[in-house]
Amino acid sequence: MKFNSRRPHVAAANLPTRLISAFLIALCLAAGTDLLSELDRVIPTSIGKFSTIQRTSANSTYATLASGNLSFSVNAGNVNQISSNDNWSGVPSVEGYYGQGLTATHGVDPRTVLGTEFTGNALAQSGDTQVNANKGNPSAYNAGGVTEFDTGTFLAIGFQGNVQSNPYLVFYLNTTNRQNVTISYTVMDIDGGNNNAVTPLALQYRVGNSGLFSNLPGGYIADATQGPNISGLTNNISVQLPAAASNQPQVQVRVITTNAASTDGSSTPDEWVGVNNFVFSSVGPSAGEAELSGRVVDELGRGISGAEVTLLDELGIPRTVRTRAFGHYKFTNLSVGFSYIMWASNKRYVFDTHVVDLVDSVSDIDFVALGGSTHVPPQPDRGADVTSPPTAKSKY
Repeated sequence: MKFNSRRPHVAAANLPTRLISAFLIALCLAAGTDLLSELDRVIPTSIGKFSTIQRTSANSTYATLASGNLSFSVNAGNVNQISSNDNWSGVPSVEGYYGQGLTATHGVDPRTVLGTEFTGNALAQSGDTQVNANKGNPSAYNAGGVTEFDTGTFLAIGFQGNVQSNPYLVFYLNTTNRQNVTISYTVMDIDGGNNNAVTPLALQYRVGNSGLFSNLPGGYIADATQGPNISGLTNNISVQLPAAASNQPQVQVRVITTNAASTDGSSTPDEWVGVNNFVFSSVGPSAGEAELSGRVVDELGRGISGAEVTLLDELGIPRTVRTRAFGHYKFTNLSVGFSYIMWASNKRYVFDTHVVDLVDSVSDIDFVALGGSTHVPPQPDRGADVTSPPTAKSKY
């Protein structure tokens, strides 16, 4: 009887299935039946192939790009950063996954694989990450999945698909107050053995921790390997993420391959492809990208001309404009990614204060009079905490 102790297991989500599995285990042990074969035969494919449940360490902390670039590499100076199998705890903001059951056959384009093997396509579930740690010669190692090669000729994180595995690497980014997020990395054929497969590689991203990934076309490689008995083919990738990935607390970026096919389309042992030298860079918000506008009106919605609207910018400096006919006002040349405090003043009316989290131009920040008493809101002191709770808050 053989146990597959390497593979993470997608545990069933209901108690009856677990009870049935325990019952089947007892029967198989008593009858001398091959436990894995029997369980794979009778457990529904939606549960996934049976294997012993791994308890692993992971690191899915979202790297704050506002604090600097995120870099990840395998080199001679950090050979112990992954200390044991399936343990990513020493490597901030990156994890590897086995991708079990994501494809039904060989030769599937990874650009068509947009989900994960987990419920709701979520990630970072305890016990589900995967890596074979501290390996040497890729040509002499055929376990498949995600592998750290930290000794020998080729230093990299290696991917090798097989009938169960469609391995991928996920990076976790916090892009709050950042834009033009760019990823660069190196892809290399690290397998000099006699395997000869067509090994495609795709680059994908998503905002949040669920839902489907989207492809980044500039990161796609149709075949990253060139066997047999040849290695060293190198591709340098540099891709800027779409604007949708800017100023977000959770962005996931994934590099993925699938169970490869041979050059004639038939099934074949996959080659190892290595990825390394990842750098995620970004820039802060720049001026001149957004406008804030709206109206100042009385209780009946009539525009108030000549009212003052004041905005406290990201440096704590107040900017004031006067409303035109029908109560219209506008602020230009504003930096996105910041919060702005705004208030209106008029000798006859009182207005709410607004806080606007600006990610794009907004044209409907209106101030509606609350009453007829004279009121001029005090301007916040430049040295004070300008994030004190406002009367009203909007996010745009």
